[in-house]
Amino acid sequence: MNTCKATVRVLLAHRTYIIIYLVLMGIMMFTLSWSQITAANRPVADTYEPAKVNVAVVDRDDNSGGIAGALRDYLSESATLIDLKDDSESLQQAVASNWTDLIVIIPDGYADRFLAAARSGGDMPQVETVTSYTSGAGTIGGMNVNGFLSLVRIALIGGHAHIDQAALKDWYVKMSGGAAGAGTSAGPNTGADGDWSKIAVDPSAFDIESLPEGTMTDLTMDDVRNAADSAAKTAHDADVNRPVAVEKATSKDKRDAGTVNPVASGFGDTMKTAVYPLFLTLSVCVSLVSRVFGAGELRRRLAASPVAASIGLKRMGVLCVFALLICVAYLIAALGLTAAAGADPTVLPTTGVAMTFGSACMFSLMCVACGFMLGEFGASDTATNGFANVFGLLIMFTSGIAFPVSMMPDAIVPLVTLTPSWWYTSSIDAALGVGTGGADVAGWLSGSGIVALYAVTFVCIGLAVGRVRRMRPTDAAAATTQLAEA
Repeated sequence: MNTCKATVRVLLAHRTYIIIYLVLMGIMMFTLSWSQITAANRPVADTYEPAKVNVAVVDRDDNSGGIAGALRDYLSESATLIDLKDDSESLQQAVASNWTDLIVIIPDGYADRFLAAARSGGDMPQVETVTSYTSGAGTIGGMNVNGFLSLVRIALIGGHAHIDQAALKDWYVKMSGGAAGAGTSAGPNTGADGDWSKIAVDPSAFDIESLPEGTMTDLTMDDVRNAADSAAKTAHDADVNRPVAVEKATSKDKRDAGTVNPVASGFGDTMKTAVYPLFLTLSVCVSLVSRVFGAGELRRRLAASPVAASIGLKRMGVLCVFALLICVAYLIAALGLTAAAGADPTVLPTTGVAMTFGSACMFSLMCVACGFMLGEFGASDTATNGFANVFGLLIMFTSGIAFPVSMMPDAIVPLVTLTPSWWYTSSIDAALGVGTGGADVAGWLSGSGIVALYAVTFVCIGLAVGRVRRMRPTDAAAATTQLAEA
């Protein structure tokens, strides 16, 4: 009993490690698992709906030609329209505060210049745009604005351009090298060199300048208004703007494929995050206790005691109970986090939860064994913390928690399977049926068994090193030289 109390007092005396490694690191890992749980339980829609951008249309042309009104109608399908006053203070405040993603300013006389450009065939005039500095949403909105203006120009020119039929017939006869008729021996599939089909392969072989020039009827502002309305209607036409379908593909990672229970997947991901805080806390604390009981005069008194073996077993028993309590607390926290995320923990398979808890206990015993090994090596606080952090990060990043194994290079995957964390996470997947549709007892036993082999290996190494150190004891203190006056 005195040994158990002493072990507990040593742990409480160094509770800073427990607070930092277990509590704070546990909160960090729970934050990571929270995003995984919410993502796993978020419903997936059958169609993709992009987020709408905030757009403000400032009209300084008094809706001439109906361009401003049609533009607002066109953007209403893909953007949220914001009312904005046309004064310098409002515009500057909207830009500085990121109130809008895009500001479109239609300058005075824009419709007249647009009509003149359509008549002359010149370049289309541009509207003034101010995009947000925080994201690319404004740029996407600007592309939609330019697309609307291009549709208006196409509708305006295409609906009022005319080509003389006689000139078009003569051009066809000239290019086909045949008589003026579709039934000539040359036919529509032959060109000036006897083959029109090569245009489909090499469009540059077709000289567009050789086409007869068309004529444009006298365009009016009413024509611009009709073209703008026609362009705005295309944004509401379901046949033109078909929704993007979401295709549910199977993951290349066999551990993610076939997941049928998102609640089990989220709960399993939370339990997997115990890898880092468990290893840090247990390896450092167990090493610390072993070093305290194996230091100097205390080690010699314990070695001379007739119950030295039972004292060591009691000490390790207390540490194993400490690890078990951590696993219980982590299991309760994982269930609570799953419920807080909106999932129903009652749908979790009882057998799968029990096997998951068993995997966590086995991994914690492996961490205790690693701490025992470090203590038998006589590692200092600095060496123990350095090893725990470096090796803890290694096993965390190779466990598939930080990013899926399918994203790792192929050359690293064989090395990943050599770490205990990989087998710990694999045993949880097998216990909860992630990727298999049901609990895989054989897979769980193999994963937990390999983790147990790591624990046995660490214990054997620690016993061997401890045996060597006891066979070659060192002085309790350095020799000192005393000077005395004669």
